[in-house]
Amino acid sequence: MRETSWGLMEHNVQLVFLFTVMYWSASSIISQQVFSGYVYVLTASNTPVGFVKGIQGLTQLVCAFPAGYAADCTRRDRTLIVAGIVGVVASVLTAMAFELADMLLMYVAFGLWGAFTAFQSSDMEALFADSAPMGQRSAPFTLKYVMRNVALVLGPTSAILLLWKNGDVWTLVALRPVLLFGAFIAAVSMVLLFQFNDDLAFENRQYVFAIERELSSIERNFTSEYSDRESSASEQGVNFSRMQIPSTSEFSQLLQSSRVPSANSGYYLTAPLRSDDDEDVSVRPVMACWGMLDTAHVPYLLFVSNFLVSNGTGLVTAFFPLFFLHEYALSPIRVQTLFALQPLVMALLSFLSQMVSSTTGRMSMVVVTRVLGTISLLLMAVSHDVADQSVLFVFHGAFMQCTEPLRRSLLMDFVPKSHRARWNSLEGLTVASWAGSAVLGGIIVDAYGYRICFIAAALVYICGLALETMLIPLTRHAAETLENLKPQRAEIS
Repeated sequence: MRETSWGLMEHNVQLVFLFTVMYWSASSIISQQVFSGYVYVLTASNTPVGFVKGIQGLTQLVCAFPAGYAADCTRRDRTLIVAGIVGVVASVLTAMAFELADMLLMYVAFGLWGAFTAFQSSDMEALFADSAPMGQRSAPFTLKYVMRNVALVLGPTSAILLLWKNGDVWTLVALRPVLLFGAFIAAVSMVLLFQFNDDLAFENRQYVFAIERELSSIERNFTSEYSDRESSASEQGVNFSRMQIPSTSEFSQLLQSSRVPSANSGYYLTAPLRSDDDEDVSVRPVMACWGMLDTAHVPYLLFVSNFLVSNGTGLVTAFFPLFFLHEYALSPIRVQTLFALQPLVMALLSFLSQMVSSTTGRMSMVVVTRVLGTISLLLMAVSHDVADQSVLFVFHGAFMQCTEPLRRSLLMDFVPKSHRARWNSLEGLTVASWAGSAVLGGIIVDAYGYRICFIAAALVYICGLALETMLIPLTRHAAETLENLKPQRAEIS
């Protein structure tokens, strides 16, 4: 007897967790607060910081959908190998750019990082979703998100140690070793991208086992029918050959067929539901906005709302280190400490929100936390005390991002497996828009100051929140029950 079961020790799941820790530790060094300070010291302007992020976002925008489409049409592990090759080249060029203090080379390197993100992010997220069963995704997605935030602590912590050794000042000499260390860790993390295997994903194994079970049933029926015909032919004196089989085998028909999802397929009313006896299942449709929206619109609303929120985030995120430098003259180590505290709070809130969401619903939790994050940013625009600003900064980022795994698990529940990489590539466009809006953020900061930029970002958040509020009634039935959280097994006799 064979069975397919799922657990956090699955091959692809382990690799995703390990890559998340290594890569995001490196990313928190080479592309965030230390990087912003390095570029500002090198150019004496906020604008180049935005341009670097803009180039990264543009290349990700160009590559996102082709990468997602390729992963849905071919094996996801092959696309991750392509991402690994691009990542190694980007790591080497990044190290060279920091060593030579060459902005042109830096533009090229971060352009490659945009292409890398397009191939890696959408495909890894899709493969990760394939490796977790329906009704159990929010927990592993939350755990992965917590690991990412732990990595975002490791990065600033390493930077603090290096800055303490090389000097707690905003100079190229002090910042360069930190950035080179981050580039090295990024290159090492790329090795993991060559180890993924589509065949070991839970849903793929479950699908193969289901086919084997049905083929076994077909074989038993065929053998029984053959025996009956052979017996009848013997009585009539007819020579019956076992090699007489249809030109199109039942095996091929089974493998090539595309069936409408059954009532227990796991998708929340995004397709007409039929029972195992091919009869229509009577289901009360979930509607919103006076019947103009239904559950088929959920993925689109999730994408557009997150697109808006990400644009608001992009306006301000790259400039927080410079805000604390110019407004309060904080040293690099103090800034790194704030950026190390924020992921810790984010991880704690992620765990709490995941537990509370089983009662309130995932989308309700997303809206509540993002409202609190928006309020925190508005308070930053009017506050002048450095202690208050530090607390508000930590909670702004934590509230805005802590429910990202809940939102991501909802998206994966509402789209079919064959389209997951493409939808994840669209999600990648939100990251691209985040990078692109950083260009506008740099212009606003230079023209009107940091606080006006905070207000502009909060207004964009509000637009995204309006759409997310519409999703609450549409997703109220997409609850992860205790029954869903039990391990799923498919036995093969």
